[in-house]
Amino acid sequence: MSNQDSSTSNERHKRHTDQNMRRNSDRAVAIFFAIIVAILVLGYLIMTKLADDSRAETCMMAHRKNCGAIEWPSN
Repeated sequence: MSNQDSSTSNERHKRHTDQNMRRNSDRAVAIFFAIIVAILVLGYLIMTKLADDSRAETCMMAHRKNCGAIEWPSN
């Protein structure tokens, strides 16, 4: 085996290894973005719940009797 054959084989192996690393990296980025989206959605839901609780607490602290949500009759 000549020196040139050895270097060509090493380059092929290096390219193959780089492609495998790239595939894993893309998967890692997709998982990262999925986690970020889940955190944002959960954060939004928690913030809306806290805002509703805050409105109810403010109503109760003002000694109002009817602090529940207003339900409109359906026709």
